[in-house]
Amino acid sequence: MKHMNDVLASTLIQISFVFILSWIYYFVFCREKNDFFNWIGLYMPQTKDWIKSSIMVFALSLLIMVGPLILFQYLGYITPEMTYDKTISGQGFSINILIIIFLKAIIQTALSEEILFRGLIGKRVANKFGYQAGNIIQSLIFGLPHGLPFMIIYKQYIVGIVLIITAGIVGYLQFWLNEKKADGSLIPSITIHSIMNIMSFASKVMG
Repeated sequence: MKHMNDVLASTLIQISFVFILSWIYYFVFCREKNDFFNWIGLYMPQTKDWIKSSIMVFALSLLIMVGPLILFQYLGYITPEMTYDKTISGQGFSINILIIIFLKAIIQTALSEEILFRGLIGKRVANKFGYQAGNIIQSLIFGLPHGLPFMIIYKQYIVGIVLIITAGIVGYLQFWLNEKKADGSLIPSITIHSIMNIMSFASKVMG
């Protein structure tokens, strides 16, 4: 129960921070004052054309992200303690664990990160400097937290650089999916991000 309460608290803090930051930017800099949720990308795509592209992006993202992780684990560059999560690792499935996975996989990471990177950063830079600039910048920033901990904490520089690149590529693909196939909606990338996170956390639960 303590772990669930801790995860709930951290989730509320993180999603609140992202929403507050987005709201502040919206009210200060958004002169046209469109509906906030449309402005940030929290709406359903107008057509279902994005679904087929989402399947393709999901498959590519899974290959790009999981492949290097498996290789690095096989070579011993990534050890279990580097990816251990005290809230879920090796604990088996239960109601509490399922709630924790939902909070961490969907709300704390997928939703908040998609709003921040693909919504606030990507869309705003793209509106100012063009689509390619927005996509490249948000993908680079998105990649950093996926690799820097391995470089700073564990001194695994090759691992860190590779994970920054692979996460950046996935971030690039997801922004392309949202903007080019889903009318600017964040729903496709939130969905893909959530599924990948659930798979990752479920593997930790099973040890």
